Amino acid sequence: MKAIVYQHELAAELEKRSGVTGLKLIRVKGYSPSWQLGGIRQKPLEESAEAALGEEVRKLQTEFDMA
Repeated sequence: MKAIVYQHELAAELEKRSGVTGLKLIRVKGYSPSWQLGGIRQKPLEESAEAALGEEVRKLQTEFDMA
């Protein structure tokens, strides 16, 4: 497992993989990861984009040590 020292590193990796920018991760450990989008946005993510983002978070949970 790769080590993640700072939460912003994880957010940057997630942005790179998902294509969603402006992410601010709140919680990535546990069964229900959560995040929010920082800054001013014109519209929220569509359900499919939200689901895809959740899937990327689950993949990251298995790749990185988030203890």
